[in-house]
Amino acid sequence: MGHLNSLLKEGVHYVMRKSIAFVILAVMSVLSAACPAQEADPIAVLKSDASLEQKAEACRVLSYKGGPDCVPVLAPMLSDEKLSHIARYALELMPFPEAGAALRDALGKTSGNIRVGVISSLGIRKDEQAVPALIGLLSDADAAVAQAAAGALAAIATPEAVKAVEEAVAQAGLPPENLLPFCDALCGCAEKLAAKGEPDRAAAIYEQISRVPNAPAQVYAAAFRGMALARGAEQGLPLLIEALRNEDAKRFEAALRVAQEMGRDDSVTLALAGILPELSADRKVRLLETLGERGGIAAGPAALAEAKEGPAEVRVAAIRALTRMGYTPALALMEQLASGEDTELAKVARNSLSYFPGKEADAALQAMLDNADPDIRRSAIELIGGGGIDNPIPLLTKAAKNDADESVRVAALKALKDRGGTGEMDFLLEILLEGRSAPERQAAESALGSLCERQKRMPGVVVVQKAVYGAMPDGPSADVTDKVKALVDSGTMAIVASNAIAGDPAPGRVKALRIEYVENETPRDKTVSEGETLKLTVASAPPAIVDAYHSAFDKAQGEAKLALLRLLGMAGGSKALETVRAASITDDAALKETALRTLCAWPSADALDAVMDLAKTSPDPTIKVLALRGAVRLLGQSNATAAELHGHCEALMAYAGSADEKKTVLGGLAEVSSPDALALVLAQLGDESVKAEAFQAAIAIAKSLGKSAREDTAFFNGKDLSGWQGNGNYWRCEDGAIVGHSSEPIPRNEFLWSPIEVRDFYLSLDVKLEPNTANAGIQFRSKKADEHGQAIGYQADVGQDVWGRLYHEHGRGKLDWTDRAESAVKPGDWNRYEILAVGPVIWTAINGKLGVAFLDPDGERSGLIAVQIHGGPPQTVHYRINKLVHDPKIRFEDLSADQLIAGFVPAPAGMNAEK
Repeated sequence: MGHLNSLLKEGVHYVMRKSIAFVILAVMSVLSAACPAQEADPIAVLKSDASLEQKAEACRVLSYKGGPDCVPVLAPMLSDEKLSHIARYALELMPFPEAGAALRDALGKTSGNIRVGVISSLGIRKDEQAVPALIGLLSDADAAVAQAAAGALAAIATPEAVKAVEEAVAQAGLPPENLLPFCDALCGCAEKLAAKGEPDRAAAIYEQISRVPNAPAQVYAAAFRGMALARGAEQGLPLLIEALRNEDAKRFEAALRVAQEMGRDDSVTLALAGILPELSADRKVRLLETLGERGGIAAGPAALAEAKEGPAEVRVAAIRALTRMGYTPALALMEQLASGEDTELAKVARNSLSYFPGKEADAALQAMLDNADPDIRRSAIELIGGGGIDNPIPLLTKAAKNDADESVRVAALKALKDRGGTGEMDFLLEILLEGRSAPERQAAESALGSLCERQKRMPGVVVVQKAVYGAMPDGPSADVTDKVKALVDSGTMAIVASNAIAGDPAPGRVKALRIEYVENETPRDKTVSEGETLKLTVASAPPAIVDAYHSAFDKAQGEAKLALLRLLGMAGGSKALETVRAASITDDAALKETALRTLCAWPSADALDAVMDLAKTSPDPTIKVLALRGAVRLLGQSNATAAELHGHCEALMAYAGSADEKKTVLGGLAEVSSPDALALVLAQLGDESVKAEAFQAAIAIAKSLGKSAREDTAFFNGKDLSGWQGNGNYWRCEDGAIVGHSSEPIPRNEFLWSPIEVRDFYLSLDVKLEPNTANAGIQFRSKKADEHGQAIGYQADVGQDVWGRLYHEHGRGKLDWTDRAESAVKPGDWNRYEILAVGPVIWTAINGKLGVAFLDPDGERSGLIAVQIHGGPPQTVHYRINKLVHDPKIRFEDLSADQLIAGFVPAPAGMNAEK
């Protein structure tokens, strides 16, 4: 229904079929980018048994390079169900009469969708010689064919074609399914005639369409639109006005669309505005919107009359329309409304004053500033601060300093909060030091704080000097300075240490990212381990701001001095920190409390030691809680090593004496995306007074981890044991699995070692043990104990009554020795084994059933993976590797993070017997 849609939607010509042709040709071009047909003779390709893609490429080439000689090759393809479409798209674009003849000839040799496609191509070619044949198809029993023929005739639009479509629409026996498509085609014919300069003929056709019985509403709407526009403003305007007055809602909507398109003559606009008083409120709103979109000021007086009185929704629509028109006589009313009660009408008036085009609105706002009524002056300040004037700063600073009314001065200072820059800093500091009223002082402080925060985010405050990613400190690494610079320049201030930065410079090794940079003239150097995030968030303001705040602090007295202490805390940096720490030990009680609170809210980890000390020693319970909360926050911002982070977190929990203080720490730790934070939280699950908070914090941390998870595709190739090390008498690769086998007794445990070092990881593999009474295991975070390849480290156990348990080979022995996964084991069959190790927390699962949930703060954090065949009787163990993921999310295939946390239990005491 392309023509109807185009008539109803801004009169865009119907070009869907032709567009599809070009789109498909473009897609074929992309798909065939590597096809041999690009270089081979396209005609030879079409004659060969080449693939459909290659033939499609050949047709694409012929569409712009082919001559009449290729038509005999393409013509037979038109009747081939698989090849017809690509042949048509080649022939459609050829300017040769032979191409049209081939398509016309195909009409009698095709049927169904193939014929529909041929008809469409003839329409695209505007093939006038096809008109007689197409007219005959208007009565085809196949509705799709008849409808396609009508569309093609509309595209060709010769007098003969137009007449045929007219007669088809007018016939009494037109099948119902053809009514809308045929009307669509006839609208297309009328559009073509109007475009050719035959408006009377077009209008007559539209009038015929408007009288078609039982046509859908969109047909009548399209016919009305076409008829009114074809007749022009002089003859079409009465039709438009009549439709706007008509009670039929759909006819009214159609008339509004026509009103947007019917010229911009003032006579049309005046006629439209003239019927406003006759309409209902809802129709007034719609017509006012249309008048605003038409622009010009001819409708200004009528819209202004509606804005002065009547229903609120009409007045709102009128104010908006007047703004779009730029009708300056309405400014006085907008000023009056903007100063009124905080209604929707007042809000719209204020917004209109801010965005009213031209300098007249600026003058109106400045005039409001001279009004004797402080409410009007305050409204003007709010509008100016909101963007009503291009250069608001002089007006705002003048009002903030000199206006007689405090509320106006405060409003100006609040506006400067969003508008002020470093150029206004001295003025704002002067206001703060002058001893103004409390609201003015607070507004000035707030403006200075916002100014400080904006300057922290200014480009160039962080300059990356060098960035290296690899096996630190002496292993293989890559210079990623340019990549990190590009990330920072784009606004990325948190960079994940992962292979996404520059590939893998040290395969099988745990890596780190080190960045040397300058922040506001202060050199910094940060390093994080693979999978962690290095944060370059700017925490200090430029030195000029810190110096200005510091100078003002030295001069300030009373509340102003407290405000400047808080501002120094927002500015950050070593100089500001030194001043605040000095104030925290002063004898002035108010200054001391403000300094302590400021320290607890410090923006960077520079204050971590001081805040940790407050958490430990402060006798004030309020300050202690603030310090605990602040210390946890600063830990999250720091780039502390895993050991340092764990030590700090452990200390904070020790400092938290009461349940409420522990809850404060747990609430803060929930925001720290770190395995060590998770471990500390898990350790609190045994404390009933904070168990619920610990559980929620653990889930929050668990869900925050794994954002840089990456699967290791080099771990095992599934074909052979390349890179793995072990006794070849026992190990082989078979059917994509690692197999450990011996038909003789095995003297000692045998291990097959992977070359891949792991830290935090997830491993999924399927294990089959024969016989089930045998024993095996998966070593992880382990190392070789001797030249025979014996292992030291964690082992996920395999064997009767030990599946899913956690053991420490050649070390601490049994760690988590529960049987909760045993019931899921399928003896003698494949069993899905999952191992997840994140920081000091380890989980295992067998066939989706949790086996181990173990917290081991003192255990190994990195090492190799190996598989084991246990010493003893003959046995066979199969290990089929599914995936190894570094820095994983905390979840198993069938167990969510919530379920893994819920399954956590403290390590049983006394479990250290040897296996």
